[in-house]
Amino acid sequence: MRDFLLEIGMEEVPATQLQPAVEHILSSFETLARDSGLGFSKAKASSTPRRFFLLVCGLQEEQEDVAVHKIGPAKKIAFDDAGQLLPPALGFLKKNNAQPEDIEIESSARGEFIVLNQIQKGRQTQDILQEWIPGLISRLPFDKTMVWNASKLALSRPLRWLCALWGKEIIDLEIAGVKSGNFSFGNRWLGLEKPLTIDSPSSYLEVLQQNHVLADRGRRREKLQDELDKAELPEGHEIAQDERLTDTNTDLTEFPSAVVAEFNPEFLSLPPRIISSTISQNQKYYWVRDAAGKLSNTFVFVSNGDPESAGLIRKGNEKVVSARLADALWYFEEDTKKPLESWLPQLEDVVFQSQLGTMANKTERIVQITRQLCGKLGLDDENTRLAERAALLCKADLVTNMLGEKEFTRLQGYIGQQYALAAGEDPAVAQAIGEHYQPRGPNDALPESLIGAIVAVADKLDSVSGIIGIGQAPTGSADPFALRRAANGVVQIIVQRDWDLDFSEILDFSLGLIAKQTQIVPSAAEDLQAFFTQRVHWLLNQLKLDYDVIDSLKHLALKNLSDLKNRGLALQNYRSRDDFLRLVIGFKRVSNIIEAEKDLPRVDEKLLEEAAEQALHTELKSLHTRIDASLAKNDYHEAISILIKYGASIDAFFDAVLVNCENPALRQNRQALMRDVKKEFLRVADISRLVLDNENRGT
Repeated sequence: MRDFLLEIGMEEVPATQLQPAVEHILSSFETLARDSGLGFSKAKASSTPRRFFLLVCGLQEEQEDVAVHKIGPAKKIAFDDAGQLLPPALGFLKKNNAQPEDIEIESSARGEFIVLNQIQKGRQTQDILQEWIPGLISRLPFDKTMVWNASKLALSRPLRWLCALWGKEIIDLEIAGVKSGNFSFGNRWLGLEKPLTIDSPSSYLEVLQQNHVLADRGRRREKLQDELDKAELPEGHEIAQDERLTDTNTDLTEFPSAVVAEFNPEFLSLPPRIISSTISQNQKYYWVRDAAGKLSNTFVFVSNGDPESAGLIRKGNEKVVSARLADALWYFEEDTKKPLESWLPQLEDVVFQSQLGTMANKTERIVQITRQLCGKLGLDDENTRLAERAALLCKADLVTNMLGEKEFTRLQGYIGQQYALAAGEDPAVAQAIGEHYQPRGPNDALPESLIGAIVAVADKLDSVSGIIGIGQAPTGSADPFALRRAANGVVQIIVQRDWDLDFSEILDFSLGLIAKQTQIVPSAAEDLQAFFTQRVHWLLNQLKLDYDVIDSLKHLALKNLSDLKNRGLALQNYRSRDDFLRLVIGFKRVSNIIEAEKDLPRVDEKLLEEAAEQALHTELKSLHTRIDASLAKNDYHEAISILIKYGASIDAFFDAVLVNCENPALRQNRQALMRDVKKEFLRVADISRLVLDNENRGT
């Protein structure tokens, strides 16, 4: 057994490109070992910005010899009458590097065949690795690649060194003009002209650590977190923890150290998120809260340089942050010299989508959808006015200097909120402007205010209706306009707020606005309904409803979304009860009997001969009234309970009555009765779609 080390040294690779490549390296080696029959104790792959490494302990030194049994052509075509080998047999021998004396004859049910029984000598592991490494490097999965010399090898960044050790031996390679060796390099600030000798794979990590490189990402992240925890902040201050930012900084450094710095307190006059965004998103630094929990002028950055030069490094970073905040302060002061509303005319110069017009056109549609939603939700005049005002101003910040410079695009909405407050707009309007992009993703919060929720739904409905209306619905995984995310947000907001809306009607209204402006595809209405049906089913799945419970609600389409949720939760609650399972079994019989029957007549009470069918019909009339009352107050638990009680009459009916009897008139009348029973059940749910572990349970 030997240890194996492969280090691929490169110029700084972008942080987002590291982990996929690490996973590929480890997976590729594990596949190689499995396919080659090579055992090993453990394997680890990791990275820094300047290197990828694979370290394997206890790797088998050579393959085991393998007994190979190969079947050749049939004996009758392998030999002539004189016993001489014919071309099929000679070709078989040549292909397998064998001699005539190696041939054996084997009999089977299919006849006699020539065979070879050989011992395939195991290859040396070093030779296998030597063949594997060039292909591994050429197939590293980078999103963007570059070619830097005549070798035409395409990687994220140029290859600079290659350390390949089999025990203490160097695996001889040359890739893209780089020859393999037994050396690596320490942290960049130690000098690129000082190679570090790696005597063996087992010493690799220790040698690098002594030269300020923590090649193991997990160890490096632990050090970074420890540095942040020990950072000497002013009394009562604390770093705003950000796990994603810590991951990023881990992949930007080789030996991280946390350095505390400051910016001029005068910049604290800016809205807090402009500052925190500049620090964390633009610069990848950590912002700091003061003792009162407010944003401080202290920040912490992660250095990869010489710790003894921390003071000089701090000054450079403070200068960069100050310059960015100075730009932001200038944008803010210039933009707020005039009210937010004054930016609206410039929206006419910004194209939303070529067929759907400008952002000014979109804003007008958002206002109309907002007005429609306010009316359907029964908002009073004052709240309707505020909602329409927020809808009018919600996109105005897109043409301000702050967002026009593209440095703060992630703050759209928030910038509009701050500018609205600066202009003296109602705080409710400003809040709605800030919230109307929410939720931006699966983990984002929903709007907190009612007005913000309405404008958010209106904005997303317009985008989805417009893009699908012109025939550009998402296909497969491609979703360039993020319509799935927008539609998910719509259904989340409506269900979370329990709005009593006819959603199909709202969709028709939104699509109608698009149709007034541009030509829509013939299937637009159907496509839009189908698209939102998928998103509703997604939401019900997020609520942990079983797939068949969701199926049982599909016939109810897109009427009241909150209603669908409540029905589903009620069904989920009942589905494990024995009395409900008996009801499901009985209703499945009802559905199966009339599945292929159409155009059935009305039930003729004179043809109800049996007492059980008379009772079923009589109770059906009162059932309708009681279900009406339950649905009117959205009490689906009560509705299901009523159906369960009615289930006893269904069971009694099937025990006493043969539906598909020989008398055509009686048969049709009983089928019509089954139709009416099913129709009543469908007002609550199609429980025939529920899947039972045992269809005979409870009978």
